[in-house]
Amino acid sequence: MKPRPSLLFLCTFLLLTLASGLVCGEQMAPELKHKLLASEEGRFIRMANNFFIVYDPSTSMAVPYKNTGLTRIEAEKKILRESNATLPELNWQAGLYPHWKGELWLPASPFAFKPYYRLQLYKKADYAAAIEQLPITPQSPPMLQTGLMKLRHLLGLPGRTEIFLFSDGKHSTFKELESPPLTLAKELAAKYDVCFNIVSSATDVKARKLLDDIAAVNSCSQVIDFDTVYDRPEHLLGKLYMDTRDNGFNNVLFDFDKANIKPEAATQLDRLGRLLVANPNFYVVLSGFTDSVGTEAYNKRLSQRRAESVRNYLHNKFKISRNNVQMYWYGYANPVASNDTEEGRRQNRRVTIVLRGK
Repeated sequence: MKPRPSLLFLCTFLLLTLASGLVCGEQMAPELKHKLLASEEGRFIRMANNFFIVYDPSTSMAVPYKNTGLTRIEAEKKILRESNATLPELNWQAGLYPHWKGELWLPASPFAFKPYYRLQLYKKADYAAAIEQLPITPQSPPMLQTGLMKLRHLLGLPGRTEIFLFSDGKHSTFKELESPPLTLAKELAAKYDVCFNIVSSATDVKARKLLDDIAAVNSCSQVIDFDTVYDRPEHLLGKLYMDTRDNGFNNVLFDFDKANIKPEAATQLDRLGRLLVANPNFYVVLSGFTDSVGTEAYNKRLSQRRAESVRNYLHNKFKISRNNVQMYWYGYANPVASNDTEEGRRQNRRVTIVLRGK
């Protein structure tokens, strides 16, 4: 059973729906199709207060990326350009910083941070202009350590901060100056309300383990595969906001402290699965939530397991690729009903479904 919390955590929260084009095969209800196409009229909830993107222009990223004709650094910049284009403007405080920018790390120096977008109110056009200034030639050896060191001087803002950190898990460490990357990440997670979203291009076991260990420092951090966000750039920053518009799919509800799919959810999930099979340009956004019983960390993990249960159902029965499922989890944030009643808590134990497409 989940322990009773010491306080109730409430946030406002995440995600955009964008769909266009004709639907073939499995037929979509006309009202659902209309709602998908009318995406610009959607209402969005901000699911974090602040975000930083930490860009990796290191020598180890200056390698060809698949058969795209781009280096991995150029692909990284392309991801950021296209991800930024999907964001609504919801008054985040935001910054854009590199791991390194060609000079020694001097914490006391006014030139130490060298931001491309200095911490300030997010404005989409200005952020886009900053992204265009990012280098696509190598700037240094891998410097994951300095990227994390900078955050120590930037964090402490009110509310939750999402960090989007590009890395291949390689790092050069100044042992005489600071702690290694994992120790730094643990210190930041212990001191601040921060989530690490690590975009991984790691290619060996040691590098993957380091990034997985950093993502394990708290219950809201995660590793995202570089290929996933290259194929679907909107996956990168989708955690920052939520689309509340009804698009024809009910919430999947769960029993107390459970994450298994109940039989009554099967009909709806089967309809969703058939729709995704017939329309491969569409994908689904799953957001997991809980009631307020239990600690924040416990509920974060529980809401993750609930979103994973829906994803696994779609994969196991319909072979829906994980690349066609965007998954987030928020614990007991953003309740849709009062947690003071049994019925309200029942409604809050949910996974929401948002259908998107190109």
